[in-house]
Amino acid sequence: MRLSFFIAPLFMYVVGCLAVAFAAVLALELVIGDMGSLIGPLVFAAILLALVSQARRVFNPLMLRMHAKEHARNVQLIAEARQSAAQLPAWSSRSELEAALRHVGLGEWAPRLAELARHCILLVPGSIDEGAAPIGASRLGGQPDMPPDLNWPLRPPVMAPWEGPQAGPVPGRITLGGRHWLHRLLRTRQWKQAVQRWERSRQIERDVRNREWPLSFVAQIDFAELHAVCALDGFPPTGRLLFFCDPFDWPWGEEADQARVRVIFTEVPSDHLQRKAFPREFDDPRARELMPRGYALKTRVLRPTAWLLPPASSFAGRLHWPGWTDALSDAYEQFWLALYARHPEALGLNGEAGIHQVGGIAWSIQEPVEAACAKFAGDGPEFADNWQLVLQIDSDVEVGIEWGDAGRLYLCARKEELAAGRFDRCWTVMQCY
Repeated sequence: MRLSFFIAPLFMYVVGCLAVAFAAVLALELVIGDMGSLIGPLVFAAILLALVSQARRVFNPLMLRMHAKEHARNVQLIAEARQSAAQLPAWSSRSELEAALRHVGLGEWAPRLAELARHCILLVPGSIDEGAAPIGASRLGGQPDMPPDLNWPLRPPVMAPWEGPQAGPVPGRITLGGRHWLHRLLRTRQWKQAVQRWERSRQIERDVRNREWPLSFVAQIDFAELHAVCALDGFPPTGRLLFFCDPFDWPWGEEADQARVRVIFTEVPSDHLQRKAFPREFDDPRARELMPRGYALKTRVLRPTAWLLPPASSFAGRLHWPGWTDALSDAYEQFWLALYARHPEALGLNGEAGIHQVGGIAWSIQEPVEAACAKFAGDGPEFADNWQLVLQIDSDVEVGIEWGDAGRLYLCARKEELAAGRFDRCWTVMQCY
């Protein structure tokens, strides 16, 4: 929904509230006489606050109608995409992909988009079953399969010491609702309890963040399993990548954030691996208060499938090709909608089902991920072509993974370091909506 639609009516409503409050105070003074230099502004502020607080009741029906229109449009797009999905040809080469792009009306642009396509492996998530993951297999969460001589990776203290206010700003609106200010003014029992809970959570946060803490095990990728499906250029044919990350202090991409992530690459055979037990810190009930889902993620099996994919439909908004029109953008979006409808197990609706991927082009939510990694690593965004997506992990609430607001974790590497197997030089960026 476009918020700009509400700017003019909202502005007019606020101006109207000001006028009504001013007129009300003026009428009161005409009736009862001069109210004094303090009472008049207080009455004006009270009337204005009462009027503005009713904005939600005034605008809610309008917003609901807008939501209903958007929902109807989305339903129509989904129906059209499902209808055209059956006619969308499959492809395994650039020439077949080009034909599919021409099929949706992209004409002379089809070869250029097909040339941008990259081979990748989508890791299709299966059911959550703690006992269904064999040693060394590709999966999310659970207990990592590691060589016996490797210890569970730790992150250093986030801030040492962390100097924060003892109580911090109590989120009264969240804990006490719309009348939180009244509870605070009267120092009610509910307010005191909210302050005590907030102080406790802040103290627990200090305790956890100001000491070494085990990183959560996020994913395990078996390259031999992937190589049997598709040989990706620059990726090793064997070995395993173990990916650990802090689920509380997210790695937004800065250099300091990389301490909150650990990548381990091992070529130890599966019969020499050991399933590591969770660190005892994960059982700390105080830590559970900080992270209600816990630091131990559930297991989800991943099934690798090979794809040759052009950039996602959001990429079209970044194109500056002469002659590229809105109609072409709509056709490209329709191509992707049909693809989502045809492969919901891998892509879901509109690519929002949890896209886990190795290689290929990152499904960026904000700026292009490869350019972001080049920028944060000090190369400069103009060197984005030197960077390759290694692993993309989406949010999955059932597993216990949620990166910000339905975000994704991206693990990237310089192509020459990836070819040399230097996974310890990878760079991690998180993006969310």
